[in-house]
Amino acid sequence: MVIKYKYSILIVFWVLSLKSEAQTCCSGGTPLTGNLGIQGIEAKSFYFQLGYDNNFLNNLYSGSQKLDDNSRERLTQTILLQAIYSFSEKISMNGLFSYVNQKRTVFSQIGLTNITQASGLGDVVLMLQYTPVSNMKRSLTIAAGPKLPVGKFDAVDPEYGLVLSPDMQPGSGSLDGIIGIALQEFHLFNSPGLAFNSSAGYRITTSAQRFEGDFDYRFGNETILSMGLQKNFLVKTVGLTPSLFINFRNRLQDNIDDLQVAGTGGSWVNISPGLSIEPSNYWAINISGELPVYQNLQGTQLTTTYRINVGITIKLFNN
Repeated sequence: MVIKYKYSILIVFWVLSLKSEAQTCCSGGTPLTGNLGIQGIEAKSFYFQLGYDNNFLNNLYSGSQKLDDNSRERLTQTILLQAIYSFSEKISMNGLFSYVNQKRTVFSQIGLTNITQASGLGDVVLMLQYTPVSNMKRSLTIAAGPKLPVGKFDAVDPEYGLVLSPDMQPGSGSLDGIIGIALQEFHLFNSPGLAFNSSAGYRITTSAQRFEGDFDYRFGNETILSMGLQKNFLVKTVGLTPSLFINFRNRLQDNIDDLQVAGTGGSWVNISPGLSIEPSNYWAINISGELPVYQNLQGTQLTTTYRINVGITIKLFNN
């Protein structure tokens, strides 16, 4: 009873403090929705990708205005494992698994540094994919499925012995739903190897009990849109595919019980250049980056300075 009362007092002060300009929340977290890679693949084939996502956050924004403040930074490193298996030309299963390490550093004016770190398995996304159109001109894939609360969401600060804030946890603790669609147009403008790719994803969140069950915390629903061009080249026997995408992300404010959490939610626009190196039809190396172009955030938030993603893709065919 005493422990629950202590958490209640702490949460009340935490929510109130987020309403002041001196305190900030963070737009980081496990990058699941944006890494789904919805796509149709050949029948009876297996697509496997192991990737590393590095998201460095050092830009402090209030609304759309960048603040002159370098007193804090955040690093989210995620190991991502994606697997897609196609049962037929139209039906496939997409799974995304993650391991997350988050590190938050705050520099004080008197030269002291406070570091908070948490790591563990992240949540799991499982999606059933349906590809009604797949030919030489275009491919259309629709997907839907749950985000399962497998990840740890009660990690404790080892220095103070208190449960870390929800944005620092490897998992969300909530069972969410995700729907998505991906469209590819091939041989654009009658140019061999030139393709237009677009995708949209929407995550519908639910609440999860936090802090000894005294409060329900719900992350805001999230929308992600992406579109861009890629061009295939063949250099001797190696395939090269440079790409350039523009990504839009919107997240509604989080809620704790019936109270909106200040310093959460907003809109982001990023550009993402990339390169895929394919020595054979069976495997490829993928490199991409993400740079912010525009953001309009709710309250004051620490947001992405740059993001890098590297990975290897393996394709297995059962002919």
